[in-house]
Amino acid sequence: MHSLYIEHRPLNGKTLLSWDLAHHIYIRGVQGRIAVVADKPTTLLADTRKQWLKIMRHVQRERSSTLSSGRIKGLDEQLAWMQSLTFSAKPPDDTLEADITFATAENFVRVPPECSVVYITYSFEKEKLHMLTSWMPKSGRVIIYE
Repeated sequence: MHSLYIEHRPLNGKTLLSWDLAHHIYIRGVQGRIAVVADKPTTLLADTRKQWLKIMRHVQRERSSTLSSGRIKGLDEQLAWMQSLTFSAKPPDDTLEADITFATAENFVRVPPECSVVYITYSFEKEKLHMLTSWMPKSGRVIIYE
């Protein structure tokens, strides 16, 4: 994991993983494709997507309550970006097809994700972690949930 930015995010038991994932993606914005390494990808995808839709509704409410034309334009662009993101729990065959792909470490070891951000949501062998981050760009970001 040479030249990658590593961030550790603790979950204190009060915050849901799906809530934190959705808000972290929203706040940071997408810097390209995202891989989420999960032990139960379909479940985490469904939960995260629900949280994503809640954030979208919040942005829509904010947009409808503002009078500033500049702010409305910015929120419209933000909503368009949020609506255009694609989520998938299908293990990658060759490359990541969706903007945000949820899969197990084993799936990503077989086909290393070429993406700028990887979220690690469960613990597994360090060798697998090095293998799945091997195709990331030098400025890539690895977020590890503890």
